[in-house]
Amino acid sequence: MPDEHFREPRTVVLGGTGFVGQAFARGWANASARPSRYLLHRSRPRWLNSGETEIQHVDINDPAQVLDALRGHDVLINLLRPDGTGWYRSVVENLRPSFQESGITRCIHASSIDVYSGAEERHVREDTRPQPLAAYEREHLAVESLIRDSFPETIVLRFGAVFGPGGRNLVSLAEEMRHAPSWKIALRRSLYGARRMHLVSVETAAGSLVHLALHRKPLGSQLVLVTDDHDPNNNFAFVQDRLAAAFSRSIQGLGGTAPKSLLKFLLRSRGLPSQSIDRRFSHERAAELGLPSEAFPDRLEKYAVQLAETIGRYGE
Repeated sequence: MPDEHFREPRTVVLGGTGFVGQAFARGWANASARPSRYLLHRSRPRWLNSGETEIQHVDINDPAQVLDALRGHDVLINLLRPDGTGWYRSVVENLRPSFQESGITRCIHASSIDVYSGAEERHVREDTRPQPLAAYEREHLAVESLIRDSFPETIVLRFGAVFGPGGRNLVSLAEEMRHAPSWKIALRRSLYGARRMHLVSVETAAGSLVHLALHRKPLGSQLVLVTDDHDPNNNFAFVQDRLAAAFSRSIQGLGGTAPKSLLKFLLRSRGLPSQSIDRRFSHERAAELGLPSEAFPDRLEKYAVQLAETIGRYGE
């Protein structure tokens, strides 16, 4: 009988049919083991048809069916996402007994830094108190609490704004770079140039999931911020420059950056929080855990080129 300490953890994925899940699946291809089962409750994307992983459709409103699918696994990766309507919280509340009886020892739960949207602190760490403002953000926070009470070990990953192939973050900026007149690009840069973007590449996000799923030793329940915010280039001006280069568009000499106070005033006048302009998210705990961190400028440049190829370059 194999030594349990050295056996690869048996991993089951709940959800994961979006672009983060696809990047996660690619990450497993380079790892020493693959998840033994994906639990799908909606559509089945074509990239899951490799035949190397068992795919099982479940009714997430049926706790008995979910419990049967979870049994025999060590790690659950939960990639379900809320939409602010409350369905997610209700589902997790209903599934708590199934989670608790499953025998799974570790859950890796994907959440979001959006739960800090109303926080006043400029430097956010794991012990910073969340201040959700919208229903979507409150649902994220409520589900985190339910998940923590459902497994012996729960690792909550609060992801930044994930960008990469198949995602929606940065697409609107890319379309603007393709179509907008120069004066609009200049105005946007003037207002938002120094603003932090809190981006994280989908490769970094997926790599973190793989790393924690394969970690054999106990880690204890904990919260981890996963962003590329430690990179000083994670700001609007740098992102705009990379998009401009990818779209073969010159934005040199479009003017400087307006004082941050002006942007803060405009945001407050619209009833929007202004604290995120200067906010930075800590990378310390992620680094302590050895989570992979892909080079932000490289990933951003590759994605910008892909967006340009998809949308079309300026002037074409």
